[in-house]
Amino acid sequence: MILSNASVILERSRRIVRQNLAVLEKWVESEPHLSFVKPEAGSTALVYYDYDIDSRTFCTDMIKKSGALVTPGDCFEEPKSMRIGYAYSDNTDDLQKGLDAISAYMRTLE
Repeated sequence: MILSNASVILERSRRIVRQNLAVLEKWVESEPHLSFVKPEAGSTALVYYDYDIDSRTFCTDMIKKSGALVTPGDCFEEPKSMRIGYAYSDNTDDLQKGLDAISAYMRTLE
């Protein structure tokens, strides 16, 4: 059944990835302490920050203070970064809420 609808499923998935990547890119550009290399494929991105804090502490404190859950970049041998998955939902408001929670946490570091 899935194979007979593969083109529809793939197009939906691609649409979700494209629209959510646009939201992520706009957010990164709006945050002065963040940068990333825009992914050419996939549904995750490593987002780098310039705060003087290791990524495990950054991510652990962030989930406690804001509820935002991301993977520490140190898990991928990429210090001062976080891995953000951005294609879990076709509702960009959900993604934006998570990004806003990360922003709120980062304000506590300034």
